[in-house]
Amino acid sequence: MNRIVLGFFIAFSALVAEAQTTTFNYTGAQQSFVVPAGVTSVNIATQGAAGWVGTNPGGLGGSASGTLAVTPGETLYIYVGGQGTVATVDQVPAGGGFNGGGNGMNNSSTPPVVGGGGGASDVRQGGAALANRVLVAGGGGGSTNNTGTFGGDGGGLVGANGGTCCGGTTAIGGSQVAGGAFSGSLGQGGNAIPVTQTPWIGGGGGGYYGGGTSDMHSGGAGGSSYLGGVTSGLTTAGVRAGNGVVVLTLSAVSASIPTLSESMMALLALMLVASVVFLRKRA
Repeated sequence: MNRIVLGFFIAFSALVAEAQTTTFNYTGAQQSFVVPAGVTSVNIATQGAAGWVGTNPGGLGGSASGTLAVTPGETLYIYVGGQGTVATVDQVPAGGGFNGGGNGMNNSSTPPVVGGGGGASDVRQGGAALANRVLVAGGGGGSTNNTGTFGGDGGGLVGANGGTCCGGTTAIGGSQVAGGAFSGSLGQGGNAIPVTQTPWIGGGGGGYYGGGTSDMHSGGAGGSSYLGGVTSGLTTAGVRAGNGVVVLTLSAVSASIPTLSESMMALLALMLVASVVFLRKRA
């Protein structure tokens, strides 16, 4: 009897897929994930990348999480933000992290004293365009080595402003409807602009909408996060140092278990009882 019960248990358990977690780390390129058979929802946790860190801290990347309805066999596109790097050449914007981090701009200082914003981390469904983003974690703004010119943290639904110095205007964080001033835009942190802006300037963080830059001598702002394509969404500002990350978790695939009719269940029960009776007669 114990062997029969064990056999039925093993056969039933084989139909159930265990929970699966897949982690996507920074590569500097688009990544992809094909939804397995039987899976109809995916839990997603994303964290954006941080801005460049100098004497002052770069803005930390934000986090965003939620549950996404999916179709077996479809492809999700994964973008993991890269941390902002140093801008080395006088008056040449550089250093923006992968996936929307804005470029900072140095002057002739040696060593260089400014850097770019961190890129956002996001998941896209139904295509790889910005319009296909369903969850975004904002990146942090790049800092400079001027007094108090930290990078603003990535969002939250609104990115944090950058720190200012020496008469520079404040770099404004990205929101749910617009990029931060100056030059933040949809999916792109603000880039420092030669001639019209005065170095040192930290780049804005990438995000749903990117954070902006200052006009001179100040840190970049953080980009915003986004929850519009998921349920049970949650976002937290300023949690990630370094490069970003995306984690997908698939729940146990109960949908792969065949649905049994009442008559089939009754038949299986009769087969089990008959097997037990047969073994008892042979004992």
